[in-house]
Amino acid sequence: MDKVSIIVPVYNVEDCLSYCVDSLRQQTYKNIEIILVDDGSTDSSGEICDQYAREDDRIKILHIENGGQSRARNIGVKEASSDWIMFLDSDDYYDLRAVEYLVDLRDKYDVDLVVTSIVEVRDHKINNIGESLSLENSKKLDKDEALVQMFYGNSVGTHPGGKLYKKDILLKYPYPEGMIYEDLAIAYEHIAASGEIAVGSINLYKYYRRSGSTVNSAYSTKLLDFYKAMDCNRNYVERDFSTNQEMRRALNERYVFNGLHIVHALLGSNMYQEVNK
Repeated sequence: MDKVSIIVPVYNVEDCLSYCVDSLRQQTYKNIEIILVDDGSTDSSGEICDQYAREDDRIKILHIENGGQSRARNIGVKEASSDWIMFLDSDDYYDLRAVEYLVDLRDKYDVDLVVTSIVEVRDHKINNIGESLSLENSKKLDKDEALVQMFYGNSVGTHPGGKLYKKDILLKYPYPEGMIYEDLAIAYEHIAASGEIAVGSINLYKYYRRSGSTVNSAYSTKLLDFYKAMDCNRNYVERDFSTNQEMRRALNERYVFNGLHIVHALLGSNMYQEVNK
């Protein structure tokens, strides 16, 4: 049973950190390492992390100066003692057989990257999804099809949650630091480096929608990082698929439809002149 390292960037989440960490401590797959990266929290999150480490020897704590989620993830990857990596945001949580399911998919298809979808929730309710996790509706995709599906946002997402990575991929292609939409900026390289990926049909990652999160915020210039991330992807496609029209169509659709989020934020901030422009 291979060890799996689960990296959790932590920043000022004292009210909900317990849901996140408890969902990991109760995993049916026991050979795990939980790396809590305290990203310079100013509330009691760091102390809560230390208490968890005293209770469970599978938990490792890294206290670092605040540098953002990408930097925290990258540091966690470097400190991981296993060859397999998962991520969890500190206000989200996993169903209790998530690690088991992802490892089973990896073993079935012999791949370096396993992908499942995330599901949005409005409360924290940790569930064991049942006695049996069927792999029946799962599949394996080559990188070309996986990248097209990623751009269309179908069965392959860019968020690092709900995925199992070979560590070498993340060391070679770390998350860009100092920007949001960092996962969109680098997910292409992770998939391309994998060659083939496994795609599961069960949603085990629970994304908790809370006020103040990036997707709920009013407009800020940080949202323009979306276009930086898409420029990265356009460069990837030009490099690897310059004559592939389907890949270009998928890229353009992602650009337009996700770009509407920027417009939504502008409207929410009454920036009508900017919308018209």
